[in-house]
Amino acid sequence: MTSAAHNVYENIAVGGKFSNPSNAHVTINGKVYYGKSWNGKFNFNGGIKKINSLEDINIDFAHYEWLAKNMKSSDKNGKKVIVKTTGKDGSQNGCYDLYDFRQPGQGYDNGNTLVVFNTKDPICLTKTNDGRQFGPSVLAPFSKVTLTNAGFIDGIVIAKEFTTVRGSNKGTDLQLHGKTFNGEIECIDEKSPSTDEKSPSTDQEQGCNCETGNDSDQSFRCGNKIYACPNVDKVCSSQGRQKSKYYSLTQDQCNEMKNVGIKENCIPLPQYGIKGDLELQSRVCYGNSSNGLHGMKVDKKGCEVCEDRISPKFQ
Repeated sequence: MTSAAHNVYENIAVGGKFSNPSNAHVTINGKVYYGKSWNGKFNFNGGIKKINSLEDINIDFAHYEWLAKNMKSSDKNGKKVIVKTTGKDGSQNGCYDLYDFRQPGQGYDNGNTLVVFNTKDPICLTKTNDGRQFGPSVLAPFSKVTLTNAGFIDGIVIAKEFTTVRGSNKGTDLQLHGKTFNGEIECIDEKSPSTDEKSPSTDQEQGCNCETGNDSDQSFRCGNKIYACPNVDKVCSSQGRQKSKYYSLTQDQCNEMKNVGIKENCIPLPQYGIKGDLELQSRVCYGNSSNGLHGMKVDKKGCEVCEDRISPKFQ
């Protein structure tokens, strides 16, 4: 994220680098979470915190990508969703303005409009010819989004990359309001599984034996951290992420984690200074022939047999 917008009303979460390219101070009222680094002049009114990945703060970016591919356009009770598969047809020399999605419309959209871009095309957002600011929220997880000469954006932006820099204009006149879309969304109908495909219930019947309360040795992904029971020295290779760190539990902590459900908060690990605010993303059960040679992994999408195990370096 490269932004010189002089005022930001809500939180910012950046998985990579966060920078202000201007010589003016940017005031951020919400909290800032950043990944690799930050630089520039800021007033962090809500504080700032380094993260290893967006998963540390329970942001599942892969789910935003899924939504962009599966959402449908809709218009119900004044709440409007517009899905686009191109970023090249904006009315302002390729840039989109408010009237491309709401006409008549107001810059203060107040969470009524969501524009979804299911494309890798770069996206440009600007003001209307008569000076109306950009109101809608934007979901563009595959694209670089540029906000330029718009006054402000009233909604939120979820993007692969975001910038206020266009040519020599760094965007110091802009504001980011961050009002979340508050309407219903609809997704395309999922194709019914054929008789040759496994449904989740079939997986359960055929041996998904890693439910909450299971007594086998286990490992757990909490945010971007991997917890492992005392007897687990090799962990399912698909459970961790690129920047995951691994932590060995005491037996009491292991037993307590076995009773934590997927999407519930993991227990704190005071010996490592870890608080109990990380969400359980997956669990893997080992040591049972029905779980496969390398373990059975369960997450919110279902269960699968692990293809391999790794020997991580524990903290």
